Amino acid sequence: MARMSIQARALTYKRQKEESAAIRLLHADNAPVLLAVVAEHFPRGAEARPAAQLYELMAADFAVLRETFDLPKTPAAYCNDWVKAGWLVRKSGTKASGETLEPSEQALTALQFMERVSAPRSAVTASRVASISSALQALARDTDPNIETRLVQLEAERARIDAEIAQVERGEFELPSPASVRERVSDILGQASAIPGDFARVRHELEALNSQLRRQLLDPEGSRGDVLDEIFAGVDLIGESDAGRSFNAFYSLVVDPERGAWLDTWIRQILERVGEDAMTAEERARFRALFRDMEDAGYEVNAMMTRLARNLRNYVASEQFAEDRRMIELLRDTRKLAADAAEREELSATHKMATPLQRIGMQVTSVAQLKLADPGAEVITSTVEAFEPGESDPEELYSVVRESEIDLEELMEAVSETVEAAGGASISKVLERHPATQGLGSVVGLVYLAARYGVRREGREQVSFEEEDGSIRVATVPRWHFDVVAVEEMA
Repeated sequence: MARMSIQARALTYKRQKEESAAIRLLHADNAPVLLAVVAEHFPRGAEARPAAQLYELMAADFAVLRETFDLPKTPAAYCNDWVKAGWLVRKSGTKASGETLEPSEQALTALQFMERVSAPRSAVTASRVASISSALQALARDTDPNIETRLVQLEAERARIDAEIAQVERGEFELPSPASVRERVSDILGQASAIPGDFARVRHELEALNSQLRRQLLDPEGSRGDVLDEIFAGVDLIGESDAGRSFNAFYSLVVDPERGAWLDTWIRQILERVGEDAMTAEERARFRALFRDMEDAGYEVNAMMTRLARNLRNYVASEQFAEDRRMIELLRDTRKLAADAAEREELSATHKMATPLQRIGMQVTSVAQLKLADPGAEVITSTVEAFEPGESDPEELYSVVRESEIDLEELMEAVSETVEAAGGASISKVLERHPATQGLGSVVGLVYLAARYGVRREGREQVSFEEEDGSIRVATVPRWHFDVVAVEEMA
């Protein structure tokens, strides 16, 4: 019996090794290059990036990597290979972005495994045991149907809290040591590192469900009627699926305003109270952007789920759905007739059919209707003037660029100088030392940098800037704070 069990396990692992794209990636020759590209250019996981932009970034990367790795192909060729292998996902994108690429769930799983190997996190910690114990206690309490035992547990919990309050009032409490803080921070970041892979899996499940529902809608003998009835009844089949309900529960907690405000407060308090001996600069940056990255990634998944559900409803109500159903029925009838005809022995490949065939294409009744192409019409007879490159004014070129783009480098330097001089700065403080050279564009750029790298503070503040016509404008913006860590992240 044990032999059969171990044989079954071995065969299962053998099949998973052959089918898993993540395991194939770890065995691939260019695995270090692909994993480095995913980690460098997709820091938030399954986040779509324009393919043309990724090719440019990879071209610059390959100029450095070719000193160590054999990379004979172009970035586009490697991306095509990685899409076929299931490590990247190609999508059509929008008119603005064009074709997009993003890492698959399997690629993110392989990257997470490599990160655990390079920076292992011990699970044998006091914080992990406390977390498991709390989860078990809560599950045991919530699944208890007995009123008396639930009340006993709640009263015991209340007594424990009252005793702890009394100890705090007497000043009898102990702060965690730096080692304990490091353990708990590592546990939090370790749990958060698995979320990008889960987002990719949810997106894949939702897209697969969308394709399955469309196939059911077009299947004459399947459960088309039930699917149609639910769609016309207003049921969101995408959102009501297992993956959709699980994601909606997660996303509702992430975007809850009250919970979000408390999370921001807790993160800010932890960063202010914990020193460098408990958290490195990289961990502080990841800790600060913890839920901000979750919100951004969750918003993309939520938008995709909403789009799939809306497109499915629109497809059912469109003429395209009726045409596709009619086409499926015609194909099924044609296959049936072809099968019946193949069973008849008197028919051969040269049998003349009585059914007239309609010719498709252009009918020409006279050779004179044809117009021959004149190769000489495409010959350029005018003299081609050679372009002689000259020197342009760099300042003029710089001013043209500034008219269409916000100079973020200038704003980063302004923030860095202000923080270095004052130890910290708000947006208004930065503008006091460095006036807005691009008017409203400079203010928008500072707000963007603050939302990405700064720390949110309560309240709002007024900022002023000068327009091109010399008029002074005043705007009210949220209050943000730049500190040394923000400057290090921008660098």
